[in-house]
Amino acid sequence: MKKAIISLLLIAACATGRAQIGSDFGVNMFMNMGGGMSLYKNGDVPLMKGFSGGISVGKWILSPLAARVSLDFQSLNREPMDYNFTFASASVEFLWDFTSTFMRIRNWRVNVYPMIGLGVFFRPAMTDGVNMYGTDREVHSLLGLHVPVRLWGGWAAFAQYKCYFLPTHYDLGGDAVFMHSITGGFTYNFTESPFHRRTEYESRSTDEDWFVGFGLGPNYSSFDLFTNKNHGGFAMVGVAPEIMFGRNFSNFWTIRFEATGLTAHEIFDTVRQEAGDAYTFTMVHADLMVNLSHLFDFKRGARWSIMPYLGAGAIWRYDHVSFDMAADFGIFCRRYINKEGDFFVDLKYIMMAPRVGGGLGPSGSIYGVGIPSLTVGYIHNFGYSSTRYRMPYNCAD
Repeated sequence: MKKAIISLLLIAACATGRAQIGSDFGVNMFMNMGGGMSLYKNGDVPLMKGFSGGISVGKWILSPLAARVSLDFQSLNREPMDYNFTFASASVEFLWDFTSTFMRIRNWRVNVYPMIGLGVFFRPAMTDGVNMYGTDREVHSLLGLHVPVRLWGGWAAFAQYKCYFLPTHYDLGGDAVFMHSITGGFTYNFTESPFHRRTEYESRSTDEDWFVGFGLGPNYSSFDLFTNKNHGGFAMVGVAPEIMFGRNFSNFWTIRFEATGLTAHEIFDTVRQEAGDAYTFTMVHADLMVNLSHLFDFKRGARWSIMPYLGAGAIWRYDHVSFDMAADFGIFCRRYINKEGDFFVDLKYIMMAPRVGGGLGPSGSIYGVGIPSLTVGYIHNFGYSSTRYRMPYNCAD
C-alpha cells in the first residue's frame, strides 16, 4: 500500500512538471514557513492551548489551484495538571484562487485562498506522571483559509487558519475531536509567473467539463489482504454502489466527489468458519486523478483514459454511528462513447480504521483493514468537454 501511494505521488509530480507551458518544474513553486497558536478540543476534555508551527512546499498546478505538502507540529499544555501534549501532522493540501476562477484577476496584492486537505496526524507515546498514553496516529481531513499579502520580489506575508477534523475516539477518547491552528509567517515564491499558471488544454469556462456518474459492483472485506490465510473467500463479498460528480480541470487533472459503499463484513470467524457480522456503511470522499493517457502529450482521438487517483473522506457505519476518516486510492478507466457519455471501470481500495471494520487482522497493523472494490458504470458529461476528448482532424463523430 505504501508503495502504491508513493507511486501515485511520483506520477502527480511528473504531471505537475509537464503541466506548465513554456516553463520548467520550478516555475510557480513556493515555500511557506510560520508559527502561531493551536487550540485542541477532544470531547469533554477541557480546551487545550499551545504553540503551532510548520513548513510547506507547493506549486500552482492550474490557474485557480495550487497543491502543497505541509509538515506541522503542535505543542499543547493541559491545565490544571500542567503537562504537554505534542502532535505532528503531514498533509497534502489544495488552495483555491477563486478570484482567478470567477473574475479572471490573478495578481492582487491581497488574496484569500480557501483550503482543503488530507493527511496523517501523529501523537507519540507520553505520560502525564500518572497515566501512560500509547502512540496514536490517524488519517485526518482539514479545511482552512490562507491569506497572502504581497511584499516585494518573491516575498509575501500570510495569515492562515486550519481546522483539522480527527476521527471519533482519537487520542483521549472524545466524541468530537478538532485541532484549530492560527498562524502567520512568510512565503517565498520561486520564479513566480502568474501568466504561466494556465496549463495546456485547461478548461476555460466554469460551466465546462462537469460530469456525473453511477456505478455498481462487488467489494471484499479484507484484513491483511495479501498475508491473511483465513481470508474468508466469497463469504466476505459485499455490494459497492457509487455515485460521483466532478470536473476535468485539464487534459490530465480531474477532481471528483463520490459517495460509495453499502455492505461489508467484520473479520472472518475462524472458529465458526463463517463471515464476520455484516454491516452497512457509506464513505463520502474527494479524489485527485491524473490522466496517464495524456501525461506527456494530448492525443486526438484517444478514447481510453487511464487515471490513477488518491483521496480521502468521511466514513461511518449505520449500526453504531460514529464519524471517522478513511483514505482511498485506485485506478479509474474511462472509455469515450459519444459527446455526452462514457463507460467506466473503477478499481478502488478503501483503507479504514479498525474500529470501523470491526477489529484488526492477524498482523495487528492498523493499516491492514480495508475494502477493495470493482465497479462499472456510466458517466454523463455536461456542457462542452474541452479536456476529455478531441476528434481527429477531418473526422466526423
